[in-house]
Amino acid sequence: MDLSTELQIAKTIARMAASVCHNIQSELVDPSQKAGREPVTVADYASQAIIGNGLAENFPDDAVLSEERSEDFMLLLNDQQRALVQRFLTDALGGYVFEEQVAAWLDVGKDTQASRTWVVDPIDGTKGFLRHEHYCVAVSLLVDGEPVLGVLASPGFYRDEADAPDDPGALIAAAAGLGATIEPLFGGEPVVIRASANNDPARATFLTSIASGHTDMSLFDRLEKALKRGPDAPVRRLDSQDKHGMVATGLGDVLIRLVPEETYREKVWDHAAGYVIVTEAGGRMTDVFGQNLDWTAGSRLQNNRGILVTNGYLHEKVLAALKDAMA
Repeated sequence: MDLSTELQIAKTIARMAASVCHNIQSELVDPSQKAGREPVTVADYASQAIIGNGLAENFPDDAVLSEERSEDFMLLLNDQQRALVQRFLTDALGGYVFEEQVAAWLDVGKDTQASRTWVVDPIDGTKGFLRHEHYCVAVSLLVDGEPVLGVLASPGFYRDEADAPDDPGALIAAAAGLGATIEPLFGGEPVVIRASANNDPARATFLTSIASGHTDMSLFDRLEKALKRGPDAPVRRLDSQDKHGMVATGLGDVLIRLVPEETYREKVWDHAAGYVIVTEAGGRMTDVFGQNLDWTAGSRLQNNRGILVTNGYLHEKVLAALKDAMA
């Protein structure tokens, strides 16, 4: 399966969507002020419409799995919000965009039955978006129920690094058999990435969400004790699938996500792109019990509990410690 063409198109589409999100953020979000959800709502719909437009032009026979729908765009957004979406899309596409076009792009592929399904998260990390911190646009492709291509367009990927580049964004991409790469978000040569070779859990950099509701922090503390990690063991907290990208690039070693609510199941679009990138970079991703992820149960990973992402070398050690911590 040669996915070179799909990968290049997906990278272009994700980059365009991230650029729209960045422009909306720059104009509408002041991180020093307490903001409502209007900017992220506008960005969500504009980003998904850009992606829907690109997928419709290039892969009209493929299915699409995403969260936003045209009926919500028409019913839940007010006139001003819909006009903002139109304006930012008009600027991005270089020609006037009608409201009806936005609605059609939001529903591209929604009712299609096909062996190929594009999975879209127009903004992964909404709180990070509002804080001008970590968020990304995630686009992935499932073929016969298995993720085979993933792209993360992350405007602030390097923003909190000590030596952040002039363009702090990154475009991280992978496809089955083609490896994983990273390049500057707004233009530059791709560089092959690999997960770290760290096999010492005491020195490993752990990644987790900022929002406490996304991870059982008492379990996280018990896991650290089971792995004999000291108080100075590195932990980074951030939003979005940037965490998956950090494991793939070696900036992190272990990502654990386990929502305290036992009945909660992860959304497919929160992990599909990251899964391809991590595995192509040599890492590993399972649920917290070590089971392979089942991507065939709809919009959620209904047959799995939680997510564990590692560089591969640490996976079995962390799984064993998780078993003790969850006992």
